[in-house]
Amino acid sequence: MNRDEFLAIRLKHTLKKLERPKSSAPGLVVVSKYSPVEDVVLLHGAGHRHFGENRIDSLIQKQEALEQQEVEGVIWHFIGNIQSNKINRLLKTKGLSYIHSIDSLKLLEQLFDRAGAFVGNQLGLFLQLNTSEEQEKAGFAGYDELAAAVNFFESQGEKNKKPIFYLAGLMTMGKIRTENFELDARNSFKKLMQFKKKLERDFDLSPLKLSMGMSRDFPIALEEGTDWVRIGNAIFSEDHK
Repeated sequence: MNRDEFLAIRLKHTLKKLERPKSSAPGLVVVSKYSPVEDVVLLHGAGHRHFGENRIDSLIQKQEALEQQEVEGVIWHFIGNIQSNKINRLLKTKGLSYIHSIDSLKLLEQLFDRAGAFVGNQLGLFLQLNTSEEQEKAGFAGYDELAAAVNFFESQGEKNKKPIFYLAGLMTMGKIRTENFELDARNSFKKLMQFKKKLERDFDLSPLKLSMGMSRDFPIALEEGTDWVRIGNAIFSEDHK
């Protein structure tokens, strides 16, 4: 079996797992951070469009390579930490449609300050919440911090009736260090859902999307109501079962 066939089968199997009998299936962000641009091209040829990167330099390099090969229509999701000195470079990347890793009000303000660098039409932003409360993880620490971010979005909306950046939803990751992986992952995802419902109620928001679930824990995230899953190894790695 060649690489093209392997990836097409893995993509098909993953999408099958995301199917829901009575509701729309969550979106699949194929995380290509450890894979060459050739794999992105192969999956694009199989019909997939949503891809995720966690390093700005890698994202830019892959997008430039796709342009050279005249591969169009890739929708990029940035899922990694953002250094303030690289914000302009990130915003100038063609195809950038979502950022899943807005981890502080300061970063949110910096993005809005540099909105003029954005080359697209609109950019959906996910607020990253540290639901596992692990010190090594970035993210908003609780409801008050999230509420301050929502207030900031609303203040920007008052200045511009059609802002370039909009609040797409909330993002989290399961616990890293744990003796009970499934339980801790489920608790993290349940917390995110609770914050989503409280924000929607308190601020009269349209339904927020949830970005949660990776290769190892996405079945749990599906059970807890995620709208986007971020999957890499389960598709790209031949060692993943």
